[in-house]
Amino acid sequence: MRKLFLLFIFFMVGCIERPKIEKGDIVIKCVIKEREIMEPNSTIEPGYRYKYYTDCGEVLTTKNSSIYHIGDTITYVYKKKKY
Repeated sequence: MRKLFLLFIFFMVGCIERPKIEKGDIVIKCVIKEREIMEPNSTIEPGYRYKYYTDCGEVLTTKNSSIYHIGDTITYVYKKKKY
């Protein structure tokens, strides 16, 4: 029963349609230039946060230090408005 449930979950995840870049969408590529390590604000907050700055002015914040590295390219896709 457990294997059947896992097979069903994998099947459903595979059927989800991912958004695609369409005509009219704005695509911007930014390169990570700087990383800042932010200490916890209180004793309740468990661990450090990492803030990444890009060359196009965007800021990313994560709790995991191994997701992004300096020099990585981040692609932003701004979807066209549907009326």
